[in-house]
Amino acid sequence: MKIGLVRHFKVDCPHKVMMTSKEFREWSEKYEHARILKKKVNMSGIHWDICYCSDLERAVETAKEVYSGNIYVDKLLREVDNAPFIDTDHLKLPFPIWHFCGRLAWFFKSKSQPEDIKGTRRRVRKFFRQIDWSQDNILIVSHGFLIFNFIYELFRLGFVGKEVRRVKNGILYLYEIPDYKRPFQYHPKEKEKEQEL
Repeated sequence: MKIGLVRHFKVDCPHKVMMTSKEFREWSEKYEHARILKKKVNMSGIHWDICYCSDLERAVETAKEVYSGNIYVDKLLREVDNAPFIDTDHLKLPFPIWHFCGRLAWFFKSKSQPEDIKGTRRRVRKFFRQIDWSQDNILIVSHGFLIFNFIYELFRLGFVGKEVRRVKNGILYLYEIPDYKRPFQYHPKEKEKEQEL
């Protein structure tokens, strides 16, 4: 069994070098609706049986470029919100600091973040419990930080694949598991019975 993870195409949304918390929030809102920069994606010649996708526009557009069948859109695949870790309308900080410290606040369960690490991991596991594990090749199109959490969960479930420090846009990350280890009590013999019916 294979699971492929693809982060949406790069978003064309430039930003200032230095920002206040308000400016970072405004940029984040603008990012949600900015256009994507399409490119060709190497899908490794795999026939994907099913595709799940975030309901955010940039992910849906990407999914349509890399998959030709019916796409199952799911809010559970939305990106983890990255809110300003402090409110400061006068102090300007470098853009990367806002990103990094927001994720750090997420990890340490800060109330500044709409969702913390426990909430994200719970959401990922909920998604995995409801997908169709009878499919051999599952494609998931989502967002960078959520995919990072997906990879963590796939390793926990026994999948093997590349460890990733930074999830790049428009790249396929492939994870595999033998059929006899397929999660959530699904067994290949059940699929054989289904095909006989």
